[in-house]
Amino acid sequence: MTRFRKVTLTLLAAALIGGGIAGTAWASEARTDLVGAADIQAQIDKRVESEAADRQAIQDLLRRPDVRRIAGAAGLDIERATAAASVLSGAELREVAARAQEINAGVGGAKSVTLSITAIVIIILIIILIAN
Repeated sequence: MTRFRKVTLTLLAAALIGGGIAGTAWASEARTDLVGAADIQAQIDKRVESEAADRQAIQDLLRRPDVRRIAGAAGLDIERATAAASVLSGAELREVAARAQEINAGVGGAKSVTLSITAIVIIILIIILIAN
């Protein structure tokens, strides 16, 4: 029985040592199912940059002389719209920015403003004022 006990203890010790070594190797592997702090910060930075770019597109549109003229003719306060645009967020910000980018890209340096662009500008200004 003593020999059986020695063999059993030897096998048990070998199993524990082997399991310990395997467990250490497994624990040191990088986990791919976890999101790290750097990944989270990168996503936050990306979103902040995107929102800043959207706000800049709206501000660029509202600074244009032709837009200021149209807003004045419609009786809309462009300064109030500018202030309201700086606090837009989420879907409202993305929607207004998309329209502002279309107008900024479409009109460029053109001297004339078409009726459709005038209507879009007024709609954007009204959305900004209502959102505030």
